[in-house]
Amino acid sequence: MKTVTIEELLTWAFVNELPKGGGVDGLDNANSAWRMLEASSWGKITSFAELGAIIDRGRGDTENYWIEQGEPHDDAVAVGRAVAGLSRCDVAIPANWYALADWPDTEGMAEAAVKKAVERYMVRTPQRRAAGIISLVVGTAILGREPDFAAEPSKTRMMERSGKPAWFVMKRLTDIHNQTYDLEVHGYDERKQRPVKGAYRKYEFSTDPTGDILGRLDYQIWVAALRRLEVEIAMQLTGHRLVYSDRSMTPWLEADRPGVAIVQRAADRPAKKTAVAC
Repeated sequence: MKTVTIEELLTWAFVNELPKGGGVDGLDNANSAWRMLEASSWGKITSFAELGAIIDRGRGDTENYWIEQGEPHDDAVAVGRAVAGLSRCDVAIPANWYALADWPDTEGMAEAAVKKAVERYMVRTPQRRAAGIISLVVGTAILGREPDFAAEPSKTRMMERSGKPAWFVMKRLTDIHNQTYDLEVHGYDERKQRPVKGAYRKYEFSTDPTGDILGRLDYQIWVAALRRLEVEIAMQLTGHRLVYSDRSMTPWLEADRPGVAIVQRAADRPAKKTAVAC
């Protein structure tokens, strides 16, 4: 029995075993073990003998002939089934999630950027988020490397408009329903060539940190997915012994802190059985 980490097991499964049945196309072919597991996450793999000798990819494709590869190892099938099952999961991001905790104080700008990036991510449908989880797991397994979590602190600068200092002022407005609200508007009097009364200036980042924030989100999603897979498949393996990883959720900090979690979507959770009195 071979002792491996979850990352080593995933790489072995997706590079060596789950492409089987896919001919020269490997994982991309609909007949590969992985695509069958992905299409039917409850795990039935059609016997390769039933698929015929030639993969039909359409006219003009004469090179993608059947390659006898044998069937994937049972442990790889267990891995593939667990990864395919991530399609029923979603990402839970803590309310106080702060991806830029290692940055110097920016007087709330970094926190606002994180909030905006999270809102941008959550606009995606649950299905797209689930597909992203699987893509991260499979992609890193094939490439053999972790998601990039580098996020160099961005410098701040005064906001400008057309190369000139930008000024802002809060203006109270009343709508047609007689409801009042505050709106930030342009705070410079172009005619008098001076800021209006109560105008102020604002700072902005010299480089947009959204990409770095989403990169750290991807990293934490990946780590959370690995932890979930470890628990799910550890007792199913017959030819491998899994060593649990101690990979940090926040390697950009001195200490490991809690991060995002991978949870089963409510719609896909099994219904709780309740007793019925007769």
